[in-house]
Amino acid sequence: MNLKRVLGSVVCAFSLMAAGIGAQAANIPAHTATRITEQAAAQTTTQTHTAVKINPQNADIYVEGIPVTFPSEDGKIVYTALTYNGSTYMPLRTAGRWMGKNISWDSASRTVFLSGSTEKSYPCADDDAYHQEGLKYVGATGNATLDKGVKVLVDGKLQTFKNQKGETIYPMFYENSIYLPLRNIGELTGMDVTWYSAKAENDVNAIFLRMPLSDSKRTEMETYAMGLMKQLLDMREDMKKFDNCAVEVKNSSYTDYVITDKATAMAALDSIKRKAQNIRSSMTEQANPIRYYNSSLMNGLDFLINNADTVMNRVQNGRVVLGSSNPDTSVVDETAVMFGAADTMLDCQRMVRMLRQNMDILF
Repeated sequence: MNLKRVLGSVVCAFSLMAAGIGAQAANIPAHTATRITEQAAAQTTTQTHTAVKINPQNADIYVEGIPVTFPSEDGKIVYTALTYNGSTYMPLRTAGRWMGKNISWDSASRTVFLSGSTEKSYPCADDDAYHQEGLKYVGATGNATLDKGVKVLVDGKLQTFKNQKGETIYPMFYENSIYLPLRNIGELTGMDVTWYSAKAENDVNAIFLRMPLSDSKRTEMETYAMGLMKQLLDMREDMKKFDNCAVEVKNSSYTDYVITDKATAMAALDSIKRKAQNIRSSMTEQANPIRYYNSSLMNGLDFLINNADTVMNRVQNGRVVLGSSNPDTSVVDETAVMFGAADTMLDCQRMVRMLRQNMDILF
């Protein structure tokens, strides 16, 4: 038999006895006293559970330089962060992954346990797994339930969450998930947590969580990123030349964009390959928070280097289509498209922007 259930029954019996004794002393029928006890319990529940209006978080969130998302355990539901009264909240499941903790919930005591040690992970918003058909996306609109009765224990230690003003804030329930304050989770993980407010028209709001960096490390990362940016901008000029070699060609009822200036296209491809090789040879593995975009850049450059000869052969000996109004996408040479795309350049721009925004408020 469940010991908690037995003890709960004993406590309940004593409570009813006490209510009866108290009622007799006050000349109130026992059943009336029981009803008063139930009303008091309902009032306490109302006081601890409060429906509050929430909004989606409109800032990009980076953890150790990774643009993050908030999937369910099975990856079939993708949640968003939400805001209430100036604070950002995140789902408990992802909080456990960031902290490297196992998660459990005791409904009887309304307690969240974050304990033990597992490998830390930061689900990435760019991963294909979170952009597939059939996924359920949960926004952040309407009301959530603020619950002052929920306790959160991290390795057995009861946590009290505070906002930037030093005010106590509480867990929330939304869409069958528990949400915890993002800032507090970051700080419990040992990270610096900063907010970057957009400063220009094309700028974006961002929240950064990362392990502390020294001034010298920051300077080293920025020098590395800006060096890459300069080289990639130079290579980007050749990519534009290649892209401009495509002209409109009518194909039945559709319009294709076909490489017609083959000599210019071949020269651009050869230059792209050589510059990509030079850039790639100078790149090194980097630490957080630029590891993610640095790895993306490496992969992008490897793609260009490994496919350049194949694309040059197709340009020289066949018909290369970089775009089409034909809904049959197979007519487009997707590999060739990458030699005129801005993907690698954008990855570097994102890395520099993320780095500068991240550091702007900290140093």
